[in-house]
Amino acid sequence: MIELVLIFAAMLIIFIVLFKLRKTLFFFGLFFKIFCIVLVLLVVGAAVFAYFVVKDANDFRSNFTNSSNMFLMKENVNGTAKILAGISVNIYNKSFEPLNTSQIAEAQNLYNEGKISDLEKNYYKIFVIDIKSIDNISMGNISDNNVRLTTDEVKSILRSDNARDELASVMAGNQDIVKSDILNDMKVSNEELKGYLFSYYLGTVFNPANMGQFIMQYKEGNIEIYEQTAMFTAVKLIPQSLIESIVAKVS
Repeated sequence: MIELVLIFAAMLIIFIVLFKLRKTLFFFGLFFKIFCIVLVLLVVGAAVFAYFVVKDANDFRSNFTNSSNMFLMKENVNGTAKILAGISVNIYNKSFEPLNTSQIAEAQNLYNEGKISDLEKNYYKIFVIDIKSIDNISMGNISDNNVRLTTDEVKSILRSDNARDELASVMAGNQDIVKSDILNDMKVSNEELKGYLFSYYLGTVFNPANMGQFIMQYKEGNIEIYEQTAMFTAVKLIPQSLIESIVAKVS
């Protein structure tokens, strides 16, 4: 936005100079008219864009918490995206549903075909988050029910095709417990376990204190949002230096 202000200021200065020279420099007459038209179009275009950004921001504030949203975690493997985990969340209804195997497979196929937006009819927004963003956002360790997991252990479980077995191995290695006993006591499926761990990460990402980091990850392409409306397009235009300044102040 600062860059846009500077551009408009420069154009305004040029406009004033040309206006004063218009009578003595006939050659600039045509250029002056064209410049005026372009300037008006830019100002009108910026005003219209700003209107849609504000409108979209209000829509997002009203509907994000009141609607169902899909969150997917992916990893690029040999040039193809693999969906590691997925959950459907409705904050207003306090509903949390891990995606099952078939839903994850469908999302993965649609994403790799560039058709992930086909799922939007069931969700307000779809967030696709690259697992490497975990390293760039301070999630910290997970501690729950006497289970303590480091960030690397969480990533290993999310990447595993058998998340239950991976968690049991981690717990057996950290504590004097037999792995088979841990598996017998585990009452969740692989998808539910991954969804549960993924929700911890989302709680960190959407913490207002981490909003600057969220924006940086979005600009770098580690977080994708469907559909990308005016507000998110505007976020892409924010200079990296400004975002880094915001992150530094918040941190």
